[in-house]
Amino acid sequence: MKYFICALLVLLPFGLFADTLKEGTTIQAPVIKDQFEKTVSIAPQTKQVIIAYTKSQGDVIKAFLEANPNYLSENNALYLMDATAVPSMVMSMFMMPKFKKYTYSIGLLDNEKDVAYFPKKEDRITVISLENLNVTAIDFKEKL
Repeated sequence: MKYFICALLVLLPFGLFADTLKEGTTIQAPVIKDQFEKTVSIAPQTKQVIIAYTKSQGDVIKAFLEANPNYLSENNALYLMDATAVPSMVMSMFMMPKFKKYTYSIGLLDNEKDVAYFPKKEDRITVISLENLNVTAIDFKEKL
């Protein structure tokens, strides 16, 4: 029994990081809902996935999308946001009503495991480029 517990403790950390998306792999995104409770699907025609992990990154993306209102549709792009740090009461009472006023969809990542699947770099927006669901590039940008 001791050996089993030791093996588990040694191997567990590798399992925690094994599922992060990498360049050259096929994206297998979780089921994601947007602010309208519609499913956001990463389809073969999706060319880009843009992910904000912080409020300031979300503000940068919002400003970019307001200046370029057709960007997501013209570039077959999706916008996802990490919502795991937001308390559910704050999300439902304040943020969701605000998000519903936007003309574009925001896929809400509300599960730590789903957030961990997508690569992240401190203080950077993640931009994943796709070709037929295959990851061709992963970039980390200050702004779009």
